Amino acid sequence: MGVDGSGKTTLTKKLVKTFKNSKYLHLKPYILFQDKRTTVKNPHNQKQSSPFISLLRLISWLISYKIFLYSKKKIFFFDRYAHDVIIDPLRYKHNLSLNLTKFILNFFPKPDLWIFLNSSLKTIKLRKQELSHNELQQQIKYYMKFFRNQKNVIKLNSNIQKNKLVTQATKKINTLIK
Repeated sequence: MGVDGSGKTTLTKKLVKTFKNSKYLHLKPYILFQDKRTTVKNPHNQKQSSPFISLLRLISWLISYKIFLYSKKKIFFFDRYAHDVIIDPLRYKHNLSLNLTKFILNFFPKPDLWIFLNSSLKTIKLRKQELSHNELQQQIKYYMKFFRNQKNVIKLNSNIQKNKLVTQATKKINTLIK
């Protein structure tokens, strides 16, 4: 997890190539439908969903995670996870209270390893310009706070060379799968 431009997708795709029997997923498993996402240039300019639609969306994600992840014996690499909705609700048009959202997220499968990619604001702004400077600062703060309360977290500085980043993540993953 990390803000836009921190290198999540790049690292995820490289890790999938490194580990046999692994799969890349974005945000959630797609069970009935193929992933037909399109790139949203201004994710914060979207209209928020109603609280009811937000609740249905989150519950549908929960069902997808539960069915998909417990039925497979693979390593799954996500470049976003359901918990991102806490940090950036506008991106997901999410409109539920924080307390209710956190309550529902407690039922989601917890990753065996959380990888938090942190980078300098300067580097992030060079990679992506979707979010304002203030929004990026706020999200970094929220990610830091979120990961203080999680177990099995590695924090990686994504300013370093991609190969070093992959090596650091691979070492930690190998200790978990042995």
